[in-house]
Amino acid sequence: MKRGRHRPVRTCLGCGARDSQDRMLRLAVGASGELRLQERGGGRGGYLHRRNRCWEACLGKKRFYRAFRVEVGREARVKMVQELRRGCLEYADD
Repeated sequence: MKRGRHRPVRTCLGCGARDSQDRMLRLAVGASGELRLQERGGGRGGYLHRRNRCWEACLGKKRFYRAFRVEVGREARVKMVQELRRGCLEYADD
């Protein structure tokens, strides 16, 4: 039996669905408490789908505390969503 390559699965902070890690954006909390995109890295991170509806859903969720083990304020989450929309990232507006 041929075995496939292992693909890490992560949970979206917005919708809560599980998906392949390579299909999601990784977020991390900086030293001053700001959210930032981080391609790879050590430490605590959280994941979001590349969809506007997941970005919007994460604004009201308390999953950030579980993901990062620090309080992430609503202002920081709103700023991240605005940056995702402005950025050159491709996303599905669904």
